[in-house]
Amino acid sequence: MSKKDTLTKQYLGQDEVFADAFNYYLFNGKQVIKPDDLKAQDPAEIAVIQKYGKVFPSQKMRDILRLCTIRHSKYATLVLLGIEAQANIHYAMPVRDYLYDALNYAAQVESIQKHHLKTNDLMDSADFLSGFTKNDRLIPVITLCICFDKANWDGPRSLYEMFGKVDPRIRQYVDDYKLNLITPNEIQDFTRFASDLGIVLEMIQNADDKHRMRDIIETRKEYQSVDVNTVNLINTYTTVKISTKETDGGKVNMGNAIQEMIEDGRKEERKEMSKAIVDEIKKLRASGMPAEQILQKIEQSANRNARTRKKG
Repeated sequence: MSKKDTLTKQYLGQDEVFADAFNYYLFNGKQVIKPDDLKAQDPAEIAVIQKYGKVFPSQKMRDILRLCTIRHSKYATLVLLGIEAQANIHYAMPVRDYLYDALNYAAQVESIQKHHLKTNDLMDSADFLSGFTKNDRLIPVITLCICFDKANWDGPRSLYEMFGKVDPRIRQYVDDYKLNLITPNEIQDFTRFASDLGIVLEMIQNADDKHRMRDIIETRKEYQSVDVNTVNLINTYTTVKISTKETDGGKVNMGNAIQEMIEDGRKEERKEMSKAIVDEIKKLRASGMPAEQILQKIEQSANRNARTRKKG
């Protein structure tokens, strides 16, 4: 596993971040799922494939899996929630997530079968044959893909989209699988996130526009104290490099950091401009142009550059 993958998995594995992602996606940002409602699960799914009379175990490792009790009024729903993180667009993601969910359901059935075998409580012949009774129940599984790629998601969002042309008479008998997806460029309201995950995704969306980033940071108070791990994740998924040298209790004031970054950029720009001016003067002097005309050309060039920077 790469350093980027490890950092991302650790970040999303925080209960407050994990809960926030599902609250955003399932409940429009309403804080229905609490971090205390989550219980860590083994993310490994075991697939058993029978071929040529032999059994081959195949382990599929999810990124993160949590057992969650979702409470609503007097009801409570037990559900398994999984997150798959993607650094880039994955064009087979519906199949990948579908496989994880199917393996989990198979594992639940196997667990129930083992329980019945241990307790020897299957009396009916049909129950004994399947190892599963008509009263046994499975726990629903929801897998959420979070893509940290700034590009617009142009991959399939369902199993159906991965098929070619299929006769409608046949298609109605083929189950679809919908991809649950969060991707930065499709988010319109980042305030629906309660954790710093929204900050990470917002910075990815605006990473190519430093002035836009500065405007966001200066108008939103949550950017005044951002966890250093959040800043590290932003630096990992963008070309922006926000300094984490000055922290206060593990927190970074991104307003100060972004201003420092912009100023560093201006210094580099001035340095490059000075070098360009020197090179141009040398070139003009070598051509034999009089000093007065050289000065006039340099002033004209400087004025054009100033107008360009002002428009930008």
